[in-house]
Amino acid sequence: MDFQEAIYTQFAQSFEAQQQALESLPPYIEHAAKVIFTSIASGGKVICIGNSTGSHLSQYFSTLMLDRMDRERPGLPAINLSGEGSALLAITHNDSYHDVFSKQITALGNPGDILFVVANKGNTSPIIQAIQAAHERKMSIVALTSPEAKNVSSLTSQDDTEIKINLLGTARTHECQLTVIHILVDLLERQLFGYED
Repeated sequence: MDFQEAIYTQFAQSFEAQQQALESLPPYIEHAAKVIFTSIASGGKVICIGNSTGSHLSQYFSTLMLDRMDRERPGLPAINLSGEGSALLAITHNDSYHDVFSKQITALGNPGDILFVVANKGNTSPIIQAIQAAHERKMSIVALTSPEAKNVSSLTSQDDTEIKINLLGTARTHECQLTVIHILVDLLERQLFGYED
């Protein structure tokens, strides 16, 4: 096996995936940034969840919101439910695994808040129930998805924003989703604090 060739191939595939995302995603990313801005400017917050390895990306997004990316600024209101170990264990024990997010959203979500979802697998009951609970609470959804998350796509309404990475494979999908997260934070900072390059 030629490691140098394997390394080159990984970089080349990543560049190609990013180029494909650049050609199709900007309008959806811009819309999502405006929706999140409107919520925060009106006193709302962002509640973040993810399934499988998407939970790490949802946690990363909430961390960037609460802290910062590159520019010094005040923290932005975000809560990550995927990393609330004690709450997840308690709800799973007392109620059901399917309720791990929806029960928290019902307790914490308010009209005008945003549910930020990273979902790369379909038929994930906790994510589906979370979206349903968010709609019941009159929250908007911003979802980072892949082609495998068909159930999530079918649940999004006209008021929601889906940013679908039309790629197969965990690595390329996550790389593009990570870039989208960085862009969203940058656009929010520009809107909220007037930052420019």
